[in-house]
Amino acid sequence: MNSFKYYLIPLFFIVQSFAADIKITDIKINSKKNGIFLTIRSNQPLSKGTATGWYSENGWFYTTIMNAQIDTNLVESIKTPPIVKKIALHNTSQSVQISLKVPPIEIHDFFESGNPNEIMVALRFPLSSMDPVFAEAKLDHKSNTNMQTVLNYKQIRNASLLVGASLSIAGVMSSDGQDTIRWELFTGMGLLIATYLYDRYIQLIK
Repeated sequence: MNSFKYYLIPLFFIVQSFAADIKITDIKINSKKNGIFLTIRSNQPLSKGTATGWYSENGWFYTTIMNAQIDTNLVESIKTPPIVKKIALHNTSQSVQISLKVPPIEIHDFFESGNPNEIMVALRFPLSSMDPVFAEAKLDHKSNTNMQTVLNYKQIRNASLLVGASLSIAGVMSSDGQDTIRWELFTGMGLLIATYLYDRYIQLIK
């Protein structure tokens, strides 16, 4: 029995030393309609049994990967969607902790992707917490649409002024020394007047 213990203790440390060789090499965060997907990749196969997660009342979601380490400088290269306010990486002697500053989490689930070296974490937010985000997105979309409408109108207005001025000049030159008014002058002046009235009065009402 004592000899068995003698071999068991070194074996335990050997296993731990190999487990500590797991390195987290990449972290990706993808935003979805009602939550986000966190993809964690390492240089060795990862099992979802080695990962745990929980949401704290301080607004952080914590993911812990046992027997793994990470270069904390990796945080600088991680692209985060707007819904993730902050991300932090922390090593302990036996694990890696990945922390995300996110809205309240309704449920989370770990699952394995087709890549054995990856673990994915699905975070789902309550619909009530997503309302402000959706409202902000709608406002941004509406603002962008309004800006595009204004830009299109200015382009049409400038084109009308240019065509009107060109026709007017052409009409004046063609009518030089004649008693009749050329159609170019009549059309050009009409286009200039119509554009001015629309821009000065009708467009301001909108």
